Amino acid sequence: MLPRLAATCVAGLGLMCPAWGQEAAGTRAAAATGLPAVDAAEPAFTATRLLPGEQLRLTGRLDHPAWQRAPVFSRFVQKAPETGAPASRETRVQVLFDDHALYVGIQALDERPQEIRAPLVRHDMVNRTQDFVVVYVDAIGNRQSAQFFRVSAAGSTADGMHTANDDNEDFAPDFDFDAAVHRHARGYDVVMRIPFASLRFTGEGTPAWRMLVGRRIPREQFAMETSALIPSEVPSYIATMQRLHGVVLPARHQFLTLRPSLTLRRQRLQPAGGPAQREQGAEASLDLKWRPRPEWVVDATLNPDFSQVALDVPQLSANKRFALALAEKRPFFFESSDLLRSPTEAVYTRSFTEPRWGLRSTWRGAAVAGSAFVIADRGGGQVLLPGPYGTAQAEQPASDALVARVLHDHGPLQWGVLAVQRRYAGERGHNTVLGPDLSWQLDEAWRLRGQWLHAQTSALPDGHGGLASGPAQGGDRVLLKATRLGPLNEVSLTVDDSSRQFRHDSGFVTQNGVRATTLVLGRGWQPLGPLNEFWLNLHAEHALDKATGQRVSRDVYPGFWLAGTRNLEWWLEWHGQSQLRTAADARLLQERYWKTELTVTPARWLPLLVLAGRLGRIADVHAGQVRKGGDFSLSLATRPLVRLELEPSWWASWIDHAGQRSLRETATQVLAVWHLTPQQTLRAIVQRSTLLRLAEAGIPGQQEAGTQGSFTYAWRRSAGTVLYVGASRTRQGHHAPARGNELFVKLQLDVDEVRGLY
Repeated sequence: MLPRLAATCVAGLGLMCPAWGQEAAGTRAAAATGLPAVDAAEPAFTATRLLPGEQLRLTGRLDHPAWQRAPVFSRFVQKAPETGAPASRETRVQVLFDDHALYVGIQALDERPQEIRAPLVRHDMVNRTQDFVVVYVDAIGNRQSAQFFRVSAAGSTADGMHTANDDNEDFAPDFDFDAAVHRHARGYDVVMRIPFASLRFTGEGTPAWRMLVGRRIPREQFAMETSALIPSEVPSYIATMQRLHGVVLPARHQFLTLRPSLTLRRQRLQPAGGPAQREQGAEASLDLKWRPRPEWVVDATLNPDFSQVALDVPQLSANKRFALALAEKRPFFFESSDLLRSPTEAVYTRSFTEPRWGLRSTWRGAAVAGSAFVIADRGGGQVLLPGPYGTAQAEQPASDALVARVLHDHGPLQWGVLAVQRRYAGERGHNTVLGPDLSWQLDEAWRLRGQWLHAQTSALPDGHGGLASGPAQGGDRVLLKATRLGPLNEVSLTVDDSSRQFRHDSGFVTQNGVRATTLVLGRGWQPLGPLNEFWLNLHAEHALDKATGQRVSRDVYPGFWLAGTRNLEWWLEWHGQSQLRTAADARLLQERYWKTELTVTPARWLPLLVLAGRLGRIADVHAGQVRKGGDFSLSLATRPLVRLELEPSWWASWIDHAGQRSLRETATQVLAVWHLTPQQTLRAIVQRSTLLRLAEAGIPGQQEAGTQGSFTYAWRRSAGTVLYVGASRTRQGHHAPARGNELFVKLQLDVDEVRGLY
């Protein structure tokens, strides 16, 4: 999909809402920054201070006298399905504050409240299938990033960080905030309490805060309505964030948060064909956050642990040439996570597999922001060894790493510098990466992004699956991307050039030694007959091996994307000119296949169905041949009861040869969550994966199977105080499987919250 199209669609759907911007005042400033003009009389929010002695209890009701004094904002417009159309329902917003927090009260009125969709869901699972409201807060005021806070009509919550340059929304960061909901005959009311300690702002001058409020209304025609008009041609979702006037910052900005945790674990492990081994023990960890100044935050972590709380989603890899990424889950890496984003996604924190400790310092000013951290990692994972035709791996030893990133915001131009050094234990060498990047909004339509990274690596493969110190090798990577966004058209050109010696062990680099060029053209219509939106797209991709000059891959494929009622999204692509080479001495393979994805809401009890697949003649990367095959995935989010989430998912990949199925790989996951209360859940996950590869000339046969299961009780009082009690079981192998059982209890406490209880 096109970058802006995908972001806009996902934003309106409520799965990943984008962000962007740079403050402008008047037409001249807008022309200088390349942003939409900001009218001096633009609709704005005004915050009202609570009177001395007034306290606001979160009940979801707006009956406190302070709300009667607060101005009401109700000038909402549609973002979807028809951008700029009048709002279909009335939404009212009021803002209060005291010395400790911002309070946002929202009345979501509805003439048919019985149609409000309000199932209970887990934290961060508030999405497009539910009625919800969302508040974006940019406490710096330059619209380059925003923290967002979602609350559903059932009281479920979600939060995260919105990054402007790539219009990306990240649900991984968790911020301390509280919310309450009150359902009534005219709709529902939401009151949020967002502590100043959770917001990142500067103490320089008068606060220039900005805020945007959105409301999701999922009916037959799914709607997203916002407090400001978001034209389809702006390059991010928060480009038109409104002013939030009246906020007076507290006299004391300092805070210190201590979050110790204790994990008790008992395990029984039985290797394949071996005797059972029993282990038990306790592990303590500590997360610390200290803000000595409004702009400065210090984080520290000791022995962070997350492995027993959640399972990674299964991924099929038997017919893949390149490594697959995993999502980050550890809070230490979430502080100002947008600062680590760059045009090449140059920092991949899951490359630090088992940290012993970490220390981080982050500064967020009006013009300059930066973050740096050091990590002592026990290792034990894999180091990615990129190549032109695939990703190899080496065993990861223990290491010490330093990561630093600085960004400067100068109107339409944002530039940054990234520096990373990783030294491996046992004199196994190092990997150092350094380079600048920029994002430049040339005018209202054109944006240019670029990054250059230089790497020096002395930790080289030893030929036995490990790393050893050797002569340092230098390599470079340069990425340039130009994008033009119109009201219903888009053009983007990307050139990504990397040398064979370029390696970034703390980033996610799966391919090097190539010059890859990508061109994307798109034209849209809104609306088009019964459809809300329709796009025709053309993609052209080409990758060249720089060492030999031969083609690594080429693909030119047309496609369309459409959106309609019942939350419908469907895209289809025809890859009739796809070519790829699986090795330097292999012939160029000619693929021909269809690729598609469908998303729809069939019924209230089945609010989300996602079906994706590929079918045709595809490359068997191990055999070096094109064969009939495909892949398939189906995910269902079912809600048979208000308190029950039941989500089965299936993945499958296959290749046929000589009249039989030569490769079959499958994965199945069933997730069930019972909500005792909005804060307490029982969660069960069962995952099973299988792999069958028939032996043929030059390819050994392979048969694998594995099952993982877990059952967890979770109590989430806040982002800082959580309790998990659970059990898990694994079975890996086909004929003589290895088995493992585990019982665990994990308790994390926020010291300040515990003090407040007594």
